[in-house]
Amino acid sequence: MTSAKQSSNLLGVILIGLGVFLLILNFVPRYLMHHSWWFVFFILAAGFFLPALIWPKARQGLAALFIPGSIMAVLGLIFMYNTTTDNWEAWEYLWTLLPASAGLGLFLAGKYGKWEKGVAQVGIWILVLSLAGFIFFSGSAVKIAGAIILILLGIWLLGKRNKPATESTTVTPSTDE
Repeated sequence: MTSAKQSSNLLGVILIGLGVFLLILNFVPRYLMHHSWWFVFFILAAGFFLPALIWPKARQGLAALFIPGSIMAVLGLIFMYNTTTDNWEAWEYLWTLLPASAGLGLFLAGKYGKWEKGVAQVGIWILVLSLAGFIFFSGSAVKIAGAIILILLGIWLLGKRNKPATESTTVTPSTDE
């Protein structure tokens, strides 16, 4: 199957899915529609992802759209969690997923756009550090463990810095004749 036909099939499936979802919303009580506004972020994410997926010949130039697409998708997930659980206080640690989404977008753009290798690596680093921040901020047990790790790391760095350097004695052969 040619890539143009695959792209057309993908777009067709997405449009059918979106149409079915919107049709279902017409029969759902307003209360549920009030709590499903976050779905707009997934539609926006699809709008950013689709061009690079549909037109593979222009993928290198369109790959940058993976970055805002990833951000919109993660915002959709965060707002979906907030609306369904009514836990808006979770933003105190959920915000750390936004840089992670930018890192994911950079990784996808670097990988699928065949950009320089460093771009995907930077994306992975941003993703990993942001997820570490998410883990660090999200739970009290993790917060305590994180604080202890920081203290131990600081002690180790101070101990390493104050440790006297050992002199190495190297014997060089003499060139006396």
